[in-house]
Amino acid sequence: MVECRWLRNPNFVKDLIQLYTRAGVEAISGISYTHYNHRAIYEAAQALGDTTFLTSQLYGMIDSYNLWNATIDNTTHLYHRTPLSDAQEFSLPGYVTGGPNGGPVQYWESFDNDYNTIWLGPETYRPNFNSYMVAGARAIATVAQLAGNTSLAQEWNQYGDGLYSRMLDMLYDNDLQFWIDVVEGTNLPVVGRELIGYFPYRFDVGTGTNMIRGLEAGLNEHEFITQYGPTTLEQTNPYYTALKNVTYCCIWQGQSWPFSTSVYLGTLARLARNNLSSIATPQLFYQAMETYALTNYKDNIPYTAESHYPTINEWSGDTTNHSEHYFHSTYFDNVFTNLIGIIPTLDNRIELRPLVPSNWSYFAVENLPYHGSLISLLWDSTGTHYSTPTHSPGLSVYINGALLHKQSTLAPVNITLPSNTTSAITKLAQQPRYENILSNPNSPWGLPNITADYVFSANGDIQPYPPWKMNDGLLWYDDTPDNRYTNNQTQQPYTTLSITLPRPRNISSISLALMDDTARMNGIHEGGVMACPKAIRVALANGSVVAERNPWTECVGNSVNTVLFAAPRPGGALPGDNDTSTAAVGTGVVVETDFLSVTVLNRQYYSVGIPEVQIWVPANAGPRYEAEDGLLGCFIGSFEGRKSGLNNSIVDGGVELYEGGWAEIADVRTQNGTVGPGRLTVIGGGSGTVEVGMNFLTNQTLTFSGNQSQTINVDYLYGGNVVTIFQTSGTPWIDAIVVG
Repeated sequence: MVECRWLRNPNFVKDLIQLYTRAGVEAISGISYTHYNHRAIYEAAQALGDTTFLTSQLYGMIDSYNLWNATIDNTTHLYHRTPLSDAQEFSLPGYVTGGPNGGPVQYWESFDNDYNTIWLGPETYRPNFNSYMVAGARAIATVAQLAGNTSLAQEWNQYGDGLYSRMLDMLYDNDLQFWIDVVEGTNLPVVGRELIGYFPYRFDVGTGTNMIRGLEAGLNEHEFITQYGPTTLEQTNPYYTALKNVTYCCIWQGQSWPFSTSVYLGTLARLARNNLSSIATPQLFYQAMETYALTNYKDNIPYTAESHYPTINEWSGDTTNHSEHYFHSTYFDNVFTNLIGIIPTLDNRIELRPLVPSNWSYFAVENLPYHGSLISLLWDSTGTHYSTPTHSPGLSVYINGALLHKQSTLAPVNITLPSNTTSAITKLAQQPRYENILSNPNSPWGLPNITADYVFSANGDIQPYPPWKMNDGLLWYDDTPDNRYTNNQTQQPYTTLSITLPRPRNISSISLALMDDTARMNGIHEGGVMACPKAIRVALANGSVVAERNPWTECVGNSVNTVLFAAPRPGGALPGDNDTSTAAVGTGVVVETDFLSVTVLNRQYYSVGIPEVQIWVPANAGPRYEAEDGLLGCFIGSFEGRKSGLNNSIVDGGVELYEGGWAEIADVRTQNGTVGPGRLTVIGGGSGTVEVGMNFLTNQTLTFSGNQSQTINVDYLYGGNVVTIFQTSGTPWIDAIVVG
């Protein structure tokens, strides 16, 4: 969320937020790894400037926060988790409890060790997890205050303060002046500095002067700082190792972890920009940021994996289709917020507090989205590097191309934004939305689906690249993505894909992500085996052609290519290798269909690799929303391709729900954007009962016996609402829901 807040299109981060606050992703799948989402929601809103959106998430934030109450100890009233569930397996708590008889590990290679405990770690009160919850409670309080609910704000502030007080009593080691782990149940202190001890300060938790002195103690080359660090455990700890005891990916008693580093950088930046430390200075922050940047390389190419050796220029956790693109490392946010110093606020202003080195004579940030507008910064100490009519030596700040502020130095400054940014935020929030109706997280089960008339088989029986991977909603930009389809080794130069939708839809184009590895090596025919197709043809069920490109000269490899439809015309023979005819270029003619065939003709010497196929249409504006358009069953995880939980079928234009089945319909909106009490009609039949959930805040029970419509009263929130219909008995059938 913190990383996505800087994307040009705000809907990405808003959708991500609402997965938790309205779609109930953790309510359905259960809580898993710890996170600071509630604080991140608030920080995302600071960059968006959309307080209306933020306050509309209030009760979803509370409900999703309360899901974690299951991890509260009834005696200490602190949150606990195993280090593995804190995404930090093989960390210090496991070593002090995984040895003989539940004591500390004496030797690594010992039959007396409990290696499962060393790996998982014991249930532990962790300072980072509890600081997430303190910060989350305070974020909820702030949002409640913005919503005008003062009593609720006071309640959540008091809860956050009480939790912090309990943290301070149990998790702060006054001798070390550092936050430590404590084992739940035995209350055994896990004495030693782990990098998570720097996390609370990043979230404005534990900011006293004495605590700053304790943080300073670890900021040297003997403790946490290394060439490719920081380390996750101080180097003077007897359990620290710069290498790994096993070949497992993630060993957090020393390895450099990008996520952990990103939070640590946030702490250093806060200390540096407020001049609160003679050790955590702007120079130290920049040194750490530079180390982080240099660490995020592989083979001289920018790259982020799961863990890095702290003293060797090599990733230690870098397994294929698992470690690449470690997106929760907030690299960009550390650049924009901490290095460049763009401090987002909910106020109608922008705060600049750069931490760039004094020897930087120039830098530029161009068209960064902020509060519905585009912000650009030009720093040019001499005025000679950038040539724009309105720029002179020093710092120039622009909004939507117009000069907003000038100053001669990089001194901190608060700049008031133009009054029209409020209307810009509103306008941006009202931009048209689109949805990919071909995406099916349940693939290969259910609809929509994709099949192919040829599937590559290794050794004659294994199909590593099946066609269902083309519509599982995952598009991976790996060097060799596993998540793809390929017609490699086909006997024919062409392949036909068959696309089936749950119901007829109005479609005007289709988009294909296509691999190109021709530049991979210097062998015959330029190298690899996959390239853009020579030609493509898209047809309807009756054979009528709606798009043809032969040759497909516009195709760009390693990119998403969109083909616009033309008016349907009779189909002919498949395009041959020497066919140079070209159909009329499509203009986006709309056709209604529930089936498409896509035929791709391989270029000579090459095959085709397709990681994803997409069909984008304008989002449904209501008032009717079809059940079969929703997410059905459960998130299965297409990489495994398991069918568990898909307890429903699309029948007679609706969804029949079986035991435990459900249908979730997202982005349900009122016609005029009104919020508050309203009506929702559920059209269905069959025989059985369902619970209708609204944004995972309320549930109402409906009973069906034969075809009928039932209307209930619900509370609509601002923006897109999420309606989830759960089977509770019998075999109910759901046709659609109607707003009003």
